[in-house]
Amino acid sequence: MADMSIAHFGTTLMESPPLEGEDQAAIPMTGDLGRTDEFLRILGAEIYIQNMYPFGRQFIYKRGEFTDPDYFEKDTFTSYTAIPLPETNTPRIGETIFRLPHFDARKIAVSLMDGGLIKPLSAYDDFINGTAKALFFMGPDGQQYELVESSPVRHENHRVYVWTDAGDLPSHSEGYETNFDLAPAGTEDFYGIGTAHLLVRKDPGITVALLTLNEGAISAKHSFDIFKDAGYSHFRLGAPDKARVLGNAEEAFPDGGGPVAFVHFQNSYLELVQIGTEIQESPEQ
Repeated sequence: MADMSIAHFGTTLMESPPLEGEDQAAIPMTGDLGRTDEFLRILGAEIYIQNMYPFGRQFIYKRGEFTDPDYFEKDTFTSYTAIPLPETNTPRIGETIFRLPHFDARKIAVSLMDGGLIKPLSAYDDFINGTAKALFFMGPDGQQYELVESSPVRHENHRVYVWTDAGDLPSHSEGYETNFDLAPAGTEDFYGIGTAHLLVRKDPGITVALLTLNEGAISAKHSFDIFKDAGYSHFRLGAPDKARVLGNAEEAFPDGGGPVAFVHFQNSYLELVQIGTEIQESPEQ
């Protein structure tokens, strides 16, 4: 069975609450939620967990098998109290970009573009004609993504970018190295607007890329409220010593002793798991 430290990430969407007496589960997916469902299905993902809460709905999609190097899960989480964030001229601290691998990424990009489901933030034509290796874009859920061709190497597929204040870069890099056994792996240009400082762990594979702006001042983080901020991102991260990270992070919810703890680490909202904990046959995680 596979380790729980998988590519699992999510985004908060706005949704209106049900009318009195209305069955949450029977409400059709419309608006951004419906477009996100279409977007994920084009990528080959399907719903395998859904939960109905008083504060919103949750649809977790998966693509592939747990052991596939390009496996991913996307948590599409709606909140009845979420509101749009005010616009800024530069990225906010903690804003997160998720890499989406696909074995036929260019064909998928055309389908998504033709469906009006993405807004390219890098040169679309360069990606389609093979000049560029990746496409940076905004998805229908208000989440930014990077689309690439699938690799046989898990940590090349499973990549998370986090916008970081340059002044915090040394301490934040050290935090990931110390708490999650990631190692510095050089830098990359990030579409001309920033520099990606790569931190890699090969097993279980992941790359966390801390992004710093090339010019100008990064904008302040809006809040840590996953229910209020539309577009709020979270992701799963495995630790060699989960208890140690709990001591170095702020709980987002009280730890009930289950396999997943929800914490604020630096400027990110994490689903924290212990490396070596296997995914159970039951979908409850």
